[in-house]
Amino acid sequence: MTINRRRAPSSQISSQKKLSGHSKEQIYAELIGAIVIKGTQKGDIKDKNGLLHSVKSGKKWQVFLYGYNRIAESINLNILKKCLDAFPEKYHDYLKDREKCIGYKEKFIKDYGRDAAKRLSNEEVSKSIGSNLYVNSKIKLEKATLDVCELLKDKKILRSFLDEAFFDNGKVNFLAIEDSTYKNDGIFKVFSREDVLNIFTQKLTPAVSIAGLVPEDFNISGQKTLLRYQKKDGKLKNIVEIEVRNDSDTHYRQARFNMYSKDALTLLLEKPDISSGKKMFANVIAYGKAAKEFEI
Repeated sequence: MTINRRRAPSSQISSQKKLSGHSKEQIYAELIGAIVIKGTQKGDIKDKNGLLHSVKSGKKWQVFLYGYNRIAESINLNILKKCLDAFPEKYHDYLKDREKCIGYKEKFIKDYGRDAAKRLSNEEVSKSIGSNLYVNSKIKLEKATLDVCELLKDKKILRSFLDEAFFDNGKVNFLAIEDSTYKNDGIFKVFSREDVLNIFTQKLTPAVSIAGLVPEDFNISGQKTLLRYQKKDGKLKNIVEIEVRNDSDTHYRQARFNMYSKDALTLLLEKPDISSGKKMFANVIAYGKAAKEFEI
């Protein structure tokens, strides 16, 4: 059975994004007279003072995509291990029961229509298909996500978590963002590790995702850990989505951290003592502490 609902980008699109990301790193390195560090470490660029810069570009960043062992062995990201443990060790076992569950839902839609499928309760589905690893995984993940959310309410834990996610526990010094979303001016805007962590830790609060509305799937809340911030109108907006990737045997039980660029820049640039930057190089502006730490 083939389920044609791919949530992850195709390999071609992923490759294009990776190449695009690399070109931004090269452009930034040339602008500041630095070198590109090859590999998958957090520091993309090493400047002439030996300081490391992580470069981000585009509408949505993949801050990390780590497999089971990397998460399990992490100092602070290991709180996500319980989310990965919600799923069976073997992808084949997960896939087989996923196909069984979705196959049942698709046949139900064919027989009774999409509206009837939307009214079909999870309890009715579970009773009809019997014991199912895919369903059990979703239920376990909901509990694990709630546990992670509770942990991240502690600001010390949140800060340490973000430090490892963005700066490899202090090994990286700066976050350089090519602005294609906030002012869309193409300028690389550079922030210090301390400013980024201070602002994000203060402004972000954890939450869990609500249940989806896809009639073909087994919809249940808590499949993602969210980080949100309060907009000026008082409404909460998602800025970070942390999810488990189970797209294939290769990409199974992986934790992915995505962040929206425009929202990140909104938070970083709205703070009064940071909002006015200092031009360091052509097309490069440093803000806050970065303007002093990022020596020419």
